[in-house]
Amino acid sequence: MTAYLTAACGAVFLSVVVSFIIPQGKLAKTINFVLRIACIAILISPLAKLFSISDEEFDSMVDYDYICSLYSENQSASLEKFIKEEFGAQSECSVNVVYGDEGFYAESVEVCLIGSYGDSAYEIYEYLKEADYINITVYESSD
Repeated sequence: MTAYLTAACGAVFLSVVVSFIIPQGKLAKTINFVLRIACIAILISPLAKLFSISDEEFDSMVDYDYICSLYSENQSASLEKFIKEEFGAQSECSVNVVYGDEGFYAESVEVCLIGSYGDSAYEIYEYLKEADYINITVYESSD
């Protein structure tokens, strides 16, 4: 509370001192307006704390499991599309996205190539490895 009162008194004192120093004219009106806005902002700053929420409250409001499932679905669909365009292979992909201390990250990737594509499985594995995916599984299915 002492810091708030000191800041408020300092802002008011500064605006009074500046109003004596600045020359009269159009510039004086602009400077006074800016100083008044600054004083008002300092005086109402405690009200902003009423509307802020802490990180703990925010974490309790967010459903990270739901976000992870949506992110996993989107990443899986994007990977299937990429494999179709880049390698010409029909696939079913499963990217498992989780939330941890580092934020959202892909925990594992599973790619099932539908049909036989020769060395494409190895090339896809190498691509995923270069893209920094972990726990990569690429296999072919005859279905």
